[in-house]
Amino acid sequence: MASPVTLNGPTLEHQLLEVIEQVQRAQINATRNPNGVTVVTAYTRNMATGAVTVSLTIPTDDVLDATNGSIDVEAIAVFVD
Repeated sequence: MASPVTLNGPTLEHQLLEVIEQVQRAQINATRNPNGVTVVTAYTRNMATGAVTVSLTIPTDDVLDATNGSIDVEAIAVFVD
C-alpha cells in the first residue's frame, strides 16, 4: 500500500496531473515497483494546444460488498513503500 500524499493543485484537473506524476515516479523506482508494473502506459502533451493525453492500466479485482451484496471493483496495489 502506498503512503498517502497531499495534493496541492487548486483544481481537480491539476490534482489529477499530480497523481499521474506520482504514479510515473513510483513505476520507474525498482524499490517501489519490484514487479515492474507499468500503470501509466502513455503520456503525451500537445505543445500546440497544451492538452495532455494519458493512458492508464490499473490492475483490479472484483470484491463482494458485505453491506449490500454487490460486486465492486477494487484496485490492486502494485507499489510498495
